[in-house]
Amino acid sequence: MSLGLPGHLVQLTLARALARAAHWFALTCLMAAVVSVGILSLTRSPELWITIVVVAAMGALLILFTRHRRITLAVAYLIVGTLGVYVFTTTVLGVPDVFPASNMFLVALPKMALVMVGGAGTTALAGVLWSTAAFILAETAAFLAILGTAVPYRPDLFTLSTYLVLVGVMVLAGIDRRASNAAQPAIHRAVQDGSNRQLRDALDTRAIALLNDTTVAQLVALSLAEPGALSPGLRASLNYTLATLHDTNWLTDIDARTNTAPRPTVTGTATENTPKSPVSDAWLSSAVYTAIERTRDRGLVVEVTGDRDALACLDAGSDRDVGLAVEQCLVNVILHAGVASAEVAIESDLSTISLLITDAGRGFTESESASDRLGLRQSVRRRIEQLGGSVLIWSRPGAGTSVRLTVPAATHTPTNPATSQTARNRPTPRNPPMTRATPPSHNPATPRNPR
Repeated sequence: MSLGLPGHLVQLTLARALARAAHWFALTCLMAAVVSVGILSLTRSPELWITIVVVAAMGALLILFTRHRRITLAVAYLIVGTLGVYVFTTTVLGVPDVFPASNMFLVALPKMALVMVGGAGTTALAGVLWSTAAFILAETAAFLAILGTAVPYRPDLFTLSTYLVLVGVMVLAGIDRRASNAAQPAIHRAVQDGSNRQLRDALDTRAIALLNDTTVAQLVALSLAEPGALSPGLRASLNYTLATLHDTNWLTDIDARTNTAPRPTVTGTATENTPKSPVSDAWLSSAVYTAIERTRDRGLVVEVTGDRDALACLDAGSDRDVGLAVEQCLVNVILHAGVASAEVAIESDLSTISLLITDAGRGFTESESASDRLGLRQSVRRRIEQLGGSVLIWSRPGAGTSVRLTVPAATHTPTNPATSQTARNRPTPRNPPMTRATPPSHNPATPRNPR
């Protein structure tokens, strides 16, 4: 019962459990003695009421000892219990023509209750010593009381059996306590190893995704670029990648995942790709907006539709990962789709936020996606799944590609709910129109392998 508990709590927990069980057994014995003597006093000897008082005193002291486990109360219980056993035995066996011998179960009840004081020991050795002292005192008091009556003495097997069982339980508990103490370090090491594996897995996932977002993506872009001088967009993308790898400590991003506070908002400046009308800070401060602007800088025409202010419902860590996933989808359009435009549609409900990234490019099939391609698999799917979300991909040759990202919304809501409704109603700035690739309706839930 102690496995999994901290080492300093194992001994205390076992001691309390054993003490509680022993005290309940003792109280049961005392209540049985009171009931039996009460019935006997009504039928044979009214003078037995004194035993009820003695047993009640033992019960009250036992309850007090149960609530406050102190040595002084244990000593007091032994003294009062010894006197109680003597009075109880003398009075009960003094009733004429009722008990033929001293080894009756009724006589053993207060003695068994007294022996149970050993269950309150904090260690197995202390418990055995307390039980042994109680057993000796109980048997001595009972023997002296029997000598003053006409009832012949017989060995009390009930009390002896109770004493041996209690001692055996305490010895076994002590052995189990040592075994569990020896197992505690191994259990805690296993828990720590599991936590370390999870941290390493999370770090590996982020490292692989970052490698694909930066180095791999730029190498592919360079391989597809026309010979000669680099375009301004590609040059800006390379500079951003170098700054990410050289000027930032990206390894610490794994710790930022625990930050669930609302993101700080900033005021953006209008450009040729941003609306001329007022735009909410929630959209301008989102990582999705930053990702779209970076791909626009590389020459991709991106049309944004839907509820942009819904991104305010993402916490800082989710916003960062969703932005990186959207950027990877748009980079895939630049590198693989063969078109210069894409659309990002944002939807939300009470519990989730969805982004649909669509292009009307060449599309792909499962057989065209090699197992070592990391784009959608690491930079998109793994990121979204670690947030508790899901990724669906629809694509076929000549029909474009649609990627749907769905993530849970945070508990906080945007500071101005009316702004979100206004964003839905007002027109959003659009780049030159494009043909949207509609997800095939025959099997919308079957994702393709990442390209």
